[in-house]
Amino acid sequence: MRFRTISKLIASLMLTVTLSQATVLAEFQGTKGEAGNQLTDLIRKLDTIDYTTVGKNEHIEVHYFNKYKEKNLDLLNFYTIIDKKSMRELLIKNPDFGAYAPFNLLGYKKLATAKDGDTTWYGHLNTEVMLDIIGEKDENARKTFTTMVEKVDKLVMDEMKPTTSKKFEFEGELPKQPLLKMVKKFEGVDDIEEYVEEFIMQHDTLFGKKEFIIAGFIDLKFEYSDMDLEFNEYDAYWVSSLCHFQFSNSVFNHDAPHAGVFAPCSVYFYIPKGSNELHVGYATVENWINTTGITDKAQLEYMKRIADEVIVAFKELGFTIEEGTGGESAKADTTPRNLSNDIDELKVMIQKLSDEVAELKKNEAVDNTIAPKATSNTPEVATIQLPKKEFTTAKMIIGGTAPKNLTAYYVASPQTPQSLKAKLQANGFEIVGTNEILKGKTVVSITNDELKKSNSFVSVINILVNGTDELRVQNPSYFGAAYLQDKFKYGQFKATLTALQSALGDMHVVEDMLEFIKLEHYHFMFGMPHVDDTIEVASGSKLTPKNPAYTLKLPNGTTLVGHQMRSRNNKFLNKVDASKNAQLLPYQSIIKDGKAYMLDPKFYLALSLPLLSMKDFMQIASTPDEIEKELKKSYK
Repeated sequence: MRFRTISKLIASLMLTVTLSQATVLAEFQGTKGEAGNQLTDLIRKLDTIDYTTVGKNEHIEVHYFNKYKEKNLDLLNFYTIIDKKSMRELLIKNPDFGAYAPFNLLGYKKLATAKDGDTTWYGHLNTEVMLDIIGEKDENARKTFTTMVEKVDKLVMDEMKPTTSKKFEFEGELPKQPLLKMVKKFEGVDDIEEYVEEFIMQHDTLFGKKEFIIAGFIDLKFEYSDMDLEFNEYDAYWVSSLCHFQFSNSVFNHDAPHAGVFAPCSVYFYIPKGSNELHVGYATVENWINTTGITDKAQLEYMKRIADEVIVAFKELGFTIEEGTGGESAKADTTPRNLSNDIDELKVMIQKLSDEVAELKKNEAVDNTIAPKATSNTPEVATIQLPKKEFTTAKMIIGGTAPKNLTAYYVASPQTPQSLKAKLQANGFEIVGTNEILKGKTVVSITNDELKKSNSFVSVINILVNGTDELRVQNPSYFGAAYLQDKFKYGQFKATLTALQSALGDMHVVEDMLEFIKLEHYHFMFGMPHVDDTIEVASGSKLTPKNPAYTLKLPNGTTLVGHQMRSRNNKFLNKVDASKNAQLLPYQSIIKDGKAYMLDPKFYLALSLPLLSMKDFMQIASTPDEIEKELKKSYK
């Protein structure tokens, strides 16, 4: 009898130990010192294991310090990565794999005075935890996913050669519903791609207003089509990496950088084949709360509040929460969607459309009055005259000494594209391309002998024909100073500016300016790229880009290429209210000695949009990677 009692006691104790056994949240490898450069080199080799970088967000600690003046980290890098080929079959069987398609590879280093502050740590969320959050039960699918992630682990070990490691563990369990899923029903959509593009812009704009950042983006439906792989189960499937900058600072920069294994959050969207339902899902913040060891009540309340704001935003977009999914704290707090608001918005849209139609008819009537049918003796371009625009800024001055601040662009009164081209050609310019960058915004790309002689990215400059509003042209002196550096002398593009003035009329400076003396060594901020930090996008004996906006052979034998990107990529300009500067596109690459190079978008976009703040750039955080990927694809 006593033996049985002891046996039961031992069994009970063993069960207790089993139940209380900790679960590994993440295992981090470590390298002594600050290993940011080594991590960058590692990421460049991901393609050797069939991985793609969706988002590359490095030295976030610099942005934290600039915005919040808090310095608690020496390094914080987020890399959102995906093995598209391996992930395809998993997504076909279970769309919820999108919660980790891509998943995050985190790198961080605390200050030297902190515990473990002498080491750079890097790792990702434990594979078992990811699978449990997704809710995947199929053993074959779990094995496929695990094998896929193990390729990253092997590359990390081979390339980083870590000298130490540590595990973060948690007691207890994941939340009962670790995924939050919502659905939005829609009707009357003739073009799914157009619907998706409009929704993405609406989504990104709304979340931008709420201080969220799109830190990465991948259109998997497009990617698989581009790879000639079937993905017919969905009419659309894409993933946005969502981040709230203040939220991330409050967590990662305040003694919990390891929680970055959950960030940025992969929010996945899909439309099942032939349905009228847009689904969205993501891992809830309750996963963070249950596993990361954060106990500060104020911090936890703030995390919940931001998580609730995400649900509020999706409800504003027309989504409803699916039964049996996470986000319980927000369900009671958020208000239901008000149908009357939708009706009011629809009325406004109808009125706006009616006004636009009326304006188009008015313009058509004006054009018919001013521009009679062209004859062989009277070209149509010579008879259309658009109203002259009055500018309040200073007129362009040709020659003289360099000003303290140099304008990035000049503006002039509007002209039709046809009239503009005729005048440009009459003044010695060659039209190398004409492209509609955004709706109603046409960019004319031009060159001449003086520009060509620079043998650089400034060999072609762009002019935006902004409807009937104005013309806006890149200032060759501004971009020449940044590209040519110590080889540039102010005034060397005098002939080009004189010819532009003859073709465009009076030209005026704009508010987009930088100090002239800073252009030679320009970069946006510490840790950001300079002009020489170019990116190799292709190599080979015969490099021929697909569907270029233009190509131009330069005197030194190199070839300058303008790339016609997808309209979705161009729309980053709308997110930061910079569509008036659409002349910064098409994006360029240069082919030289069997290799194609592009300016790092983090350099070029900052140079081209000098008025944008750090917050603005964070709103388009995924854009540099999207541009790089698009240019690389154009050479494949």
